[in-house]
Amino acid sequence: MKIFEIEKLIADFYEGKTSVDQEKEIMHFFETQEVPPHLLAEKELFLEMYSSCKDIDNEIEVPAHLEKKLNLLIDTWEEKEKIKKPRLERRIINWQLISGIAASVCLILSIGLYPYLEQQKPVLTDTYSNPQDAYEEAQKALLLVSNNLNKGVSQLESAQEDMNKVNEIINKQISQ
Repeated sequence: MKIFEIEKLIADFYEGKTSVDQEKEIMHFFETQEVPPHLLAEKELFLEMYSSCKDIDNEIEVPAHLEKKLNLLIDTWEEKEKIKKPRLERRIINWQLISGIAASVCLILSIGLYPYLEQQKPVLTDTYSNPQDAYEEAQKALLLVSNNLNKGVSQLESAQEDMNKVNEIINKQISQ
């Protein structure tokens, strides 16, 4: 077998993609062939790993009572799951029932209280009896809003200038 094929098999072995036959090929290579220096560490590893079992085909015998114990354990776990599942379903149904009742109560209250609350709303009236006074107050309010917006825009412009300076510095540092 060629070295590059063995190297590929070893790589597959480390990835867990080899079969038992492929592992036998690797072992046969390490036991019978002259190993290049760069594969000596792998040779030691394989010989150490497989020294306890010369024949890879040997299967471990499983005691007969072990299968019965495992089946019994699995059955008990299954029974516990069956017991837990109805409890969980009942809890879900209870929460669904409670939330449905709560939603219904909220809906009935909001429909019932809406006409009553509509009657309690205060009637809006004009604050100024003279239209000229109302116009002057509206102008003052709009002027105040305009001044505050202008302050905000100027602060935004200064912040934008600072950001441009920072970007220039960063760009210079990156380009160097």
